[in-house]
Amino acid sequence: MNNLFKINQKIIIVTFLFLLIIFGFLLLDKNSNLKKTIDLNDSLNFSYDILNPKFTINNIKQNIAVSANEGNFIDSNKILLRKNVSFKSNNFLIKSSEVYFNKKNQSAFSNKNSKFISNKTNITAEGFEITNKGDKILFNGQVKVILKK
Repeated sequence: MNNLFKINQKIIIVTFLFLLIIFGFLLLDKNSNLKKTIDLNDSLNFSYDILNPKFTINNIKQNIAVSANEGNFIDSNKILLRKNVSFKSNNFLIKSSEVYFNKKNQSAFSNKNSKFISNKTNITAEGFEITNKGDKILFNGQVKVILKK
């Protein structure tokens, strides 16, 4: 009976070690797949092409610095700027949440609520359009103008 008990004990130990090794491989593989899933999800969450885009509209009278938190290329000349978009010169500041910018024409437009701030003027509008490299700014939709003394 002792020989039978020794055989059973060896089988139990070998089976236990075999199961322990399989469990270890499964645990390592699960962690590896989890890391791959996290890395893949992180890369899929990016919904923009450019992070913190900054550039300048150059015209004869002034330079207008353009910045945003995010940007997406629409085609080779057009960029959609989003989140905290600003157009800033020495004379004014325009803020909006979303602006389409044309690199070739150095023009821009927005259909989102926008705010124009100048030395003695504040304008809020449902959108705006910048043409002629920043020489001309048109405001769209309902417009509210506040003039200061």
